[in-house]
Amino acid sequence: MLLEQLGPYRIGRQLGKGGMGTVYAAVDTQTNAPAAVKVLAPQLAMQAGFRERFEAEIESLKKLHHPNIVQLFGYGQQEEVLFYAMELVEGISLEDELAHGRRFDWREVCQIGIQLCRALKLAHDHGVIHRDIKPANLLLMPDGNVKLTDFGIARLFGNTGVTSEGGVLGTAEYMAPEQADGRRTTHHCDLYSLGGVMYALLAGRPPFRSQSLLEMLQMQRYSTPEPVRRFAPDTPEEFEQIIMQLLAKEPQERFPNALLLSRRLEAMQRGLSLHNDGPEGNGAGTARPRPAPRPVRATIAGDQGGVHVRSTQTGAATPASATSDFSVAGASFDDESVLELQTPSPVVATRFTTLEEEQRREAELQQQRREPLMTSTTVLLVLTLVAIVGLVIYALQPPSADTLYGRIDTAASANDSRKLSESKDDVARFLKLYPGDSRAGEVQAIQARIDSAKTGTSTLSVVQAKILVRRHPLSPLGNEYLEAVKLGETDPARALVRLQAIVNLYGHPEKESPGIRDFVEAARAQLPALRERVDALTLERRALINDRLKQADAIAEKDPKQATRIRQAIVDLYQDEPWAAPLVAKARQALVGKDGSALLKIAEP
Repeated sequence: MLLEQLGPYRIGRQLGKGGMGTVYAAVDTQTNAPAAVKVLAPQLAMQAGFRERFEAEIESLKKLHHPNIVQLFGYGQQEEVLFYAMELVEGISLEDELAHGRRFDWREVCQIGIQLCRALKLAHDHGVIHRDIKPANLLLMPDGNVKLTDFGIARLFGNTGVTSEGGVLGTAEYMAPEQADGRRTTHHCDLYSLGGVMYALLAGRPPFRSQSLLEMLQMQRYSTPEPVRRFAPDTPEEFEQIIMQLLAKEPQERFPNALLLSRRLEAMQRGLSLHNDGPEGNGAGTARPRPAPRPVRATIAGDQGGVHVRSTQTGAATPASATSDFSVAGASFDDESVLELQTPSPVVATRFTTLEEEQRREAELQQQRREPLMTSTTVLLVLTLVAIVGLVIYALQPPSADTLYGRIDTAASANDSRKLSESKDDVARFLKLYPGDSRAGEVQAIQARIDSAKTGTSTLSVVQAKILVRRHPLSPLGNEYLEAVKLGETDPARALVRLQAIVNLYGHPEKESPGIRDFVEAARAQLPALRERVDALTLERRALINDRLKQADAIAEKDPKQATRIRQAIVDLYQDEPWAAPLVAKARQALVGKDGSALLKIAEP
């Protein structure tokens, strides 16, 4: 049967047809506004899960209102046929321009890039990724602006199986390496493809060329494109650097987002314009004249770069001028007069929804939700009761281990003794409520820091150390740690050496098991205060020894034997202590006779 109307649209001439469906010029019978209506192929609509994907993509596309994005008008279903209506765009695809030999001046390409960045920012901010940016999906308007088409089409038709090697290759020329590898698609993929498009507009060819799909995908993964200035010498070096950064193999090496990219392009454009505004200035190219209107060559929406066809404009009556080049949000295609739907009976049931209708319905629903179902007094009473019950439940419910640990860790990381002291209640609750938690040892170390700040001491008590050892009975560090803590009470210098050795040996606790990590963190927490204690003791002992040396010097002439005993005692007691080395050396020097021979040790009486 002949199809004459879909929803509010009177169907006109066929603009094109491909594996994904057929696109028609149409007119809204209510407003007489022109539109492009795409009828999806029946075999696609019957595939499992396709309708759900279709509705999900439409939901995303409804958010994209931007002058550089082809506008979606509405969508609907007639019998078993799915269709949607879009803006009918007067223009020609950039792929068609390239196919006819047009080379773009760098200023034109920069301006196109800025416009596309603005469109992509809006899409990415709404969580929509294009996935298939290429010259065929970019429509050049008579005023020089561009419109981006086919948002969401790559994901919508990604699993349909309707493709060909040549078709996939068309998209593969601009496909990000992570897409070629089958990894997760992010907004960085769109930025890579945009870099490929700008490269092609300047060089007249994509970054990579190959007749083999497999070879093309390998080149996207591993090869480096030739410098764009080799093909377009007038391109500024800074612009070439921007494009090469966009074509980086790793997503994190590209620009973080479309907004920053647009600002970089705008800054470059302003800087070079200020440097030399003349047509003969440094890096300023001249645009080649645009060819006269010609047959449209583009890509069928959803074919992932697929079937390339040519069409010749006819004189049939259309909503727009018959002499203009037209492309639509699916692309441009072969001319045919009408669509013959393979349906056994006339179309009866129709459902079509415009975006304005959806917005109105959503507003009505929100208004209904705001209408009170109960009096204000009843609502206030219910809310009060709910609040009281909630407070009671909250008061009776202890905080989770993650909540407590988060507060404790924040206080401990602040390097502020006051904040650390204020966290003592959280520390005590954590150790009481969650003694078996893997972070308990770390919290015990923090408790030791709090105790040290109170008492001025630096070490955990032996009792606390034994608790930590019992928590990790199989840890190879248990005995070493316990012995070091015990030494802290009698020989803090040796304890410092042993605890520092534990930290040095297992210096990356985040990579170790809790049985090692907890001991390392506990040892690390004690080192600063323990080091201060050892330094204080060392200064005190050095002062005492220095006093004894002065005493020996004072009595050397009157009582040389006693002076010798004092000096020899200093050597015997402290010759193995590094901190006493200068004092021991001074005592040894005094024990040497005037003739250079060592004096005999004088025995105690």
